[in-house]
Amino acid sequence: MKHEKNLVYLKALFLMFAFISTMSILGQTLNVRGTISDIQGQSLIGVNVLEENTNNGTVTDVSGNFSLQVSSPQTHLVFSYIGYETQRVLVGNRSTIDVIMVEDTKSLEELVVIGYGTQTRREITGSVANVTEKDFNKGATQNAADLLQGKVAGLSITSTSGDLNDNSIIRLRGINTLQKDNGPFIVIDGVPGGDLSSVAPQDIESISVLKDASSAAIYGSRSAGGVILITTKRGSGSAQRISYDGYMAVSTVANKPDMMSGQDWRNYVKDNNLQSTADAFDQYGADTDWFDQIMRTAISQNHSLSLSGGGSAHNYRASVNYMDMEGIMKDNSYENLNFRFQFSQRAINNRLKIGLTGVANVRNISPSNKTNSVLASNFLPVYPVKNEDGSWFDLTEWLQGNPVRQIELNSREIKNLDFYGNGDIEFDFTSDLTGKLTLYKQRKSFDYSEYAHSETYSGRDPKGFAKRETFLRDKDLLEATLNYKFTLKDDHKFTLLGGYSWEENVYQKVQAQNRYFITNSLGANDLQSGQDLRPEDVSSEKNMYRLISFFGRANYAYKERYMLTATLRQDGSSKFGANHKWGTFPSVSAAWGLSQEEFLKDVSWLSDLKLRAGYGVTGNQDGLDPYKTLELYGRSGSYYDSGNWFTAYNISQNANPNLKWEQTSSLNIGVDFSLFNNRISGTIEWYEKNTSDMLYQYTVPTPPFLHDRIMANVGDMLNRGFEFSLSANLINTNDFSWTTSVNGAYNHNEVTKLSDDLFSTNRIYVGDVGGIRGMSATSSSIIEEGYPVGQFYMLKSNGIDADGKYIIEDIDGDGVISDADRTYVGSPQPDFIFGWQNSFAYKQWDLSFFFRGMVGNDVLNIGKIAYSNLQSLPGANVRKEAVSIGLKEAPKLCSYYIEDGSNIRLDNLSLGYTFDTKKYDWLNSARLYVTGQNLFVLTNYSGLDPEVKMDGVDPGKEEREFYPKARTFTVGVSLSF
Repeated sequence: MKHEKNLVYLKALFLMFAFISTMSILGQTLNVRGTISDIQGQSLIGVNVLEENTNNGTVTDVSGNFSLQVSSPQTHLVFSYIGYETQRVLVGNRSTIDVIMVEDTKSLEELVVIGYGTQTRREITGSVANVTEKDFNKGATQNAADLLQGKVAGLSITSTSGDLNDNSIIRLRGINTLQKDNGPFIVIDGVPGGDLSSVAPQDIESISVLKDASSAAIYGSRSAGGVILITTKRGSGSAQRISYDGYMAVSTVANKPDMMSGQDWRNYVKDNNLQSTADAFDQYGADTDWFDQIMRTAISQNHSLSLSGGGSAHNYRASVNYMDMEGIMKDNSYENLNFRFQFSQRAINNRLKIGLTGVANVRNISPSNKTNSVLASNFLPVYPVKNEDGSWFDLTEWLQGNPVRQIELNSREIKNLDFYGNGDIEFDFTSDLTGKLTLYKQRKSFDYSEYAHSETYSGRDPKGFAKRETFLRDKDLLEATLNYKFTLKDDHKFTLLGGYSWEENVYQKVQAQNRYFITNSLGANDLQSGQDLRPEDVSSEKNMYRLISFFGRANYAYKERYMLTATLRQDGSSKFGANHKWGTFPSVSAAWGLSQEEFLKDVSWLSDLKLRAGYGVTGNQDGLDPYKTLELYGRSGSYYDSGNWFTAYNISQNANPNLKWEQTSSLNIGVDFSLFNNRISGTIEWYEKNTSDMLYQYTVPTPPFLHDRIMANVGDMLNRGFEFSLSANLINTNDFSWTTSVNGAYNHNEVTKLSDDLFSTNRIYVGDVGGIRGMSATSSSIIEEGYPVGQFYMLKSNGIDADGKYIIEDIDGDGVISDADRTYVGSPQPDFIFGWQNSFAYKQWDLSFFFRGMVGNDVLNIGKIAYSNLQSLPGANVRKEAVSIGLKEAPKLCSYYIEDGSNIRLDNLSLGYTFDTKKYDWLNSARLYVTGQNLFVLTNYSGLDPEVKMDGVDPGKEEREFYPKARTFTVGVSLSF
């Protein structure tokens, strides 16, 4: 039903685009087409083609072709491209103009998006990485994180499961806090606080990553984890263009758990004389692969249609993107309909610019229940899916249940409806002074419903369980900036920025759940019919916080030789205590263009050389709830008085008026270079980040405190490392080209302080591991001064002996194995992460492949603890490796399960063909491509995948409840009309 409804929407949008296109074409008279290439005959993508003295322009497509409606034969076309000399050509009576661009070895004028503006690559003094559309990852991409994975040195983006509802984990230069929010701050088209899911990958033009404090401090209290700036595509002042990009994708499981088959189980039972016990289980003659039963070959599709164009004083772009993805688990799907519209108009002799942007996003998601993997692992392969009479076969033991029944009868649904809109007014008071006012409004709604059927594993104990949850999030933003630029004596260039920002966020939530339903027919739509409603089952909340900011930046450049940048931001947040509402975040950075000095100008092989250094202070507040500074009361139970029960309330949170920002001070030193006429270019950087006043919930005595926990600023943390990136245009001939790029990063993380005079702790135990047959829940990791976050801390094992028993080291030497024998056994944080991209082109064919990986990280293989123990037989299934392991005692959390997670994977392989469209007036470009993703992994890790959760304070675990990753093959086409 939902597909039919969305098909109607798509048809309507196609008709709208067709109508607008037809009306716009009427009246256009003079069309100029052509191909732009370099001196070797290689087509150039993205060359700017502009009708002189107008805003009417376009860019060349993937084949170097362009098409532009011009006003008259007397006009000139201006062709410009980064790294090449600008050319000016008279149109005359020609309808075809082919241009050969000549390389300009001194050009470094590429514009890069930075906070609240742009700078040329040559003038940047901070650490900024820029990735454009041509370098994005190819294939089936769900959001912007998929485009960027492995492309930026020091930026770790991990996909921890195949669940389409799980977000990628993004970390820049290590873990910066003990709070839940460790990732970069997202800014979309200049609007701070964006959401990666709100923009379709096909709408993104470029992504900038602000890596050090000197570049990120302009965003103050939310930039300690770095900043990611996303710039979406805009219309250009040119002929109207319609573009379509669509693909179909097929996904299969990349690495399925290797469980005992029915015959494996029977052989083991026979060989180990277990028939007397096993006969009770083996009555059905089945041989069921439960993972085959709950998984599938998933089919996905994506269709993106855009309409763009404009005139001398306006431009527009509208796009619609429809994505329909199946997960490899049968209960998992993701559907997204995204509409984006952008319009800008110039007036008053181009001094006034008005821009409008609107976005609507509709998502329907079925998140997978990861308990499915537990049931499929434990349920014996000799059990059938259904009985002979067609009824479900099932058991009622702990951790036992029919996973197919679970998937078929249970339901989970998420419905998101998001609206974003912003308008901005920009006015040039003079040629040097520009003011801008931006207004932004966002509303996000979320509706979650869940029903666990009373006859399934998840629903049998509560005899049916239903839950509904809704929330609304409203955000209002106002920003005003003033930008002034001037030059003194031709050589001294100044740019000054000042700004004000006001932001309000309101969050409302209602939740209810119930159990013990007399019928399963109504699902989660009749909560009141449940017969076991408890006081804690119904809740609602509303909270609000505001952020007010003043910020400024000053840039100075002398002859593109000496550059200096200073920024200052002051943030006031309602989240923090009365004594620390405001925080100040300064930065300063400088760069020296060595290649512009006389003593290096004659070095022919040196195209560019620049030294950079910067220092700044950034903050973190996004992981903090709005009312953590206040004393809160909450329900603490019930009491009986005079024949009646009453609700009791008590202190649920201590007040802390001294709560303040986490602050990260950062020092960054870098070298940028280009060699051999820019054939080789790269960056080398060293950094040190010190986070102070880290927020954490400390245990405190009662009294004097009224509650036993309090949020306080105490800890410190260090991250230190180096990064490099290198790209080379190795071959560039008439028919063949080869470019390659590689990046890598090393980071050392260390907790340097956890206690002060008032709040203290020797160590923090984290990472509970539980739900495993025969093993009590216990912690796996620790946070302690002098060690990385999440260091593995457990019993040390030297293997398994001939009797199937663990060989555990008696660390304290008392002759008894206990928790006192736990010690440090590994670190989940990698020593080094890297990415390697290669792109080839032969005539109209293109081929690219991308490897990424990490070295030096340890992984806790919880799946091996839970599913590779012979003691589970014959009543529960095990993985085949259990026989070679030979363990026959209750599982223990120990270093036997710590494995080297170092790996390298072929993440992306793409082959494309670009058709020659010159003979088709109605078609600008056409490209057909095939892509493979997550094709193979080289690793010594014995689990499903060494790429595991790397966020929070207990990273590096492959969980007991898991969702295997997918291997995906895509066939797609890109068309431009």
